[in-house]
Amino acid sequence: MPVQLEPGQRRRPKQLRSRMMVEVTIEAARQVFAEHGFEAATTNQIAARAGISIGSLYQYFPNKDALILEVQKAHHGEVLSVIRAAMDRSRNQPLKTAIRTIIGANLNLHLRTPQLHAAFEEWIPTQSRHVDRDSFQNEMAKTIGDFLASRPEIPNNSNLDSLIFVIMNMVRSIMHAAVQDNKAHHDRDRILTHLSDSILGCLPVVDHVAEQMDAGSSHLPGADSSSSRL
Repeated sequence: MPVQLEPGQRRRPKQLRSRMMVEVTIEAARQVFAEHGFEAATTNQIAARAGISIGSLYQYFPNKDALILEVQKAHHGEVLSVIRAAMDRSRNQPLKTAIRTIIGANLNLHLRTPQLHAAFEEWIPTQSRHVDRDSFQNEMAKTIGDFLASRPEIPNNSNLDSLIFVIMNMVRSIMHAAVQDNKAHHDRDRILTHLSDSILGCLPVVDHVAEQMDAGSSHLPGADSSSSRL
């Protein structure tokens, strides 16, 4: 079934009450898509969850596709927020532990609502001009680059562009595959270990700095594997 896209919302809310209604509707859509997937979800269900009439919903969203696009924009913001928070928490951890903390936070976010992520994959066209993927990818690349540049284990003269490209696509592929696999919840720790080790193996680490930080890891709070769980 082809996705029927129209450019964004039909109307832009101007008053505070209208803006609040739009925010509530987007959150309701997120919940309904997460529970039922895109195909089974209906605008009537979303309107009922939001506590508004179907006519009010259609004033701002012409169809389900416009709603899921808005939900994905919000999701992108949440992913960035979760990853940045994990980076802040892991600032003083050894690099290996820090990577596990960050990837663990991202994996937990994806495993929390697998049907929502499956809806993104199935129903949003990869090349849709209505999905601002470039902005999200650029923000993510900058976030990863800033994190790597802040780590003493990474040489200052490292060319990180190709490395960041590999890391982003590796993580994205695993995250998307994980939410489609019913066993992923049970295999979470093994998936996390394999992915974290793969990322660490890509990094141009300064050995003596890494050894010094690993030597002190047992004295750091949250240095065990449980620190990656949310």
